[in-house]
Amino acid sequence: MGGKLSPIIIIVLLVLVIVIAIVVYGVVTGTGGFTNNSNTNTQQSENIVATPVLSLKKKDIDEDLEENKLSSVTITVTATTEDKDGIAEITLPDKTTVKGDTATFEATENKKYSFSAKGVNGEVGTGTIEVTEIAEISASNPYVPTGFSVINEDVDKGFVIQDENGNQYVWVPVESGKLTRDMILNGKYEESSTSATSLVNSVAKYYGFYIARFETSEYDIDGESVAASMAGKIPWTNITYLDAVNYANDSATKFEYEDGCSTALMNSYAWDTVLKWIDINYENYSQNTNYGNYEYTVYPTGTTESDTVNNICDLAGNVREWTTEIYKDSANDKSDNIKQRVIRGGSANLSRTPSSHIGYAENTSDTYWGFRMILYKQ
Repeated sequence: MGGKLSPIIIIVLLVLVIVIAIVVYGVVTGTGGFTNNSNTNTQQSENIVATPVLSLKKKDIDEDLEENKLSSVTITVTATTEDKDGIAEITLPDKTTVKGDTATFEATENKKYSFSAKGVNGEVGTGTIEVTEIAEISASNPYVPTGFSVINEDVDKGFVIQDENGNQYVWVPVESGKLTRDMILNGKYEESSTSATSLVNSVAKYYGFYIARFETSEYDIDGESVAASMAGKIPWTNITYLDAVNYANDSATKFEYEDGCSTALMNSYAWDTVLKWIDINYENYSQNTNYGNYEYTVYPTGTTESDTVNNICDLAGNVREWTTEIYKDSANDKSDNIKQRVIRGGSANLSRTPSSHIGYAENTSDTYWGFRMILYKQ
C-alpha cells in the first residue's frame, strides 16, 4: 500500500479544506461564512425609507347641488407612513402647516388642490384632489361676503344680506355682466370716478353688486362717525358731496369687511342699473312719483312702505342722494374749478322721479340731501 492515501481519506481532506476556506472567507467578510436569510430580511426592512401616503376626501357633499348651492367644500386629509416615527406635519394648499397626521381645509373655488405630508424621517409625500361641486357665482347665485348672513334669499325680489352690526345690502343681479348708464351719450354728464370703473370690472366678473338697502345714516364707532346702512335711522343729511364720498369709501374699512369687498358712493352706472332692474317688477317706477315720501318730513330709513321696492327703501323720495356723476354746464362753471355733482331722486320737500338728474356744486349741502352706498367685490 506504500504511501498511497485511500480515496475516502482524500475526499475527507478535500471537504475539510473547503470548510476551512469558507470559515476563513466569513471571518474576512464579516458574514460568518453563511447567509442568514431571516436576519438579512429584517435588516433590509429596518432600512426602508418610508414616504408618507395621503388620503384626501371631500366631506358631507349633498348630491342635490342645484338646491344647496355650495359655497365651499371641506376637504379632510389623513397621512400615513410605514415609518415607526410617524407623520410630522401636513401642508395645506394655502401653505399653512398643521402638526400631526390629520387636517381639514375649506375649498372655496372649483379647481385642483395639492397637499403634502412630511414624515418625522424627513420624507415628503403629496396628493391632489379636484373640487367641482361649488356653485359658480352668478346673477342668480350671489357671493355672500364673510361676516354677512342672508336674511332674504329671493334674488328676483331682493336678496338681502346683513353684517353683525345691522348694515343691510341688496343684491342687484346683472345677468349680462354689463351695467347700464342712461347719460353715456350726453356730453353734459361724465362718470370718471375710480369706484365706477372698479364697479364695472367687478360686475363683469361677478354679475351683480350690492346696493345699500337704506339711505346712509351716521353710526358711531369709538367716537368716530361712520357711514351705515341700517333700518329705522334718520338719514345723514346736510353733508356735501366731498364728505359723502369719503365716508362712503371708508365704510368697508371701518366695519372691517373682508374678501376684498369695498364700499363706495352710488355712481351713475349703479343708479341706472338699479332702476332698470326695479322697473321689471314695478312698472315705470323710475319715471313717476307714486312711490316716494314727499310729505315734507324726512322719515327714518325704511319707513315709507310704498317706497320699498325689491327690498330697497326710499330710492324715490325722503332725501335726495348724491352720486359721483359730474354735471358739466358751461354757464355755471366756476373759476375755482368746483365741480357739479349729480343728485338723484326726490325728497320730502321736492317731488321728483327716481330717474331725475340735477347738478349742484360738490361743496354745498342741504337739509334734504343725503347719500347711499354700494358694496362690491374687487
